[in-house]
Amino acid sequence: MIYNCNNKNYLDPFFEAFFGKGAQNVGYLPMKTDVYESDKAYRLDIEVPGFAKEDFNIDYKDGYLTVSVKSRENEEKEFKMVSRERFAGETSRQFYLGDVEESGITASYKDGILIVTAPKLQPEEQKPHKIAII
Repeated sequence: MIYNCNNKNYLDPFFEAFFGKGAQNVGYLPMKTDVYESDKAYRLDIEVPGFAKEDFNIDYKDGYLTVSVKSRENEEKEFKMVSRERFAGETSRQFYLGDVEESGITASYKDGILIVTAPKLQPEEQKPHKIAII
């Protein structure tokens, strides 16, 4: 089972199991995520427009996948910023995946969507074990 463990801006604690416990930054980037599951893997499609792939950090530890992103400072010299509505700063979101094949986790970023795929650990085939009756 997969669930998000970070990003609280929701009123009902019931939803915390799905949407988690809050962004801890100035500014708020919700990282809207579609989660897919097959027999062999999980896939997370995370909406994060306006970043370069170098802005992301993805870690897996103890069953948790953490996706962090940090925006770069705008080096605008001709104009002075008077209002900011787009995200600025650093945020992260965490998902519990359980046991996955850590070395097989892959990520790609295209058109504002970060796609992370994590293959599930496949249970070893159990061979029948004949038990002798004594």
